[in-house]
Amino acid sequence: DDAAHVEALWHRARELFADWDLNGSAEARWHGNLNIRRKGLDVARLMSDCRDVMFSAGSACASGSGRPSHVLQAIGLSAKKAKSSIRLGFGRYNSMEQLELAAEKLINAASQQG
Repeated sequence: DDAAHVEALWHRARELFADWDLNGSAEARWHGNLNIRRKGLDVARLMSDCRDVMFSAGSACASGSGRPSHVLQAIGLSAKKAKSSIRLGFGRYNSMEQLELAAEKLINAASQQG
């Protein structure tokens, strides 16, 4: 049941963030993790604008360092693309409604950036 729920959240998140670029493979990954980017995104500003949404900058390996993720760079992203990336995680304790509300807030705030 948990795996099916995570898959449903993954597919809905991919629909909601359809015009954002996916970092990494869509198939060869855990679907409880979504790492996406948007050209020109100021992640620090997005974090400030969306303080009530839990998400991270870049990848787990670089969280809090302020540096571009070496993992995202290893899969071919430039430092600029890596720095315009965010990571969302979801699982058994997240509802579809929570995902949709978080996505709406993130998308709206990102669109205000230009």
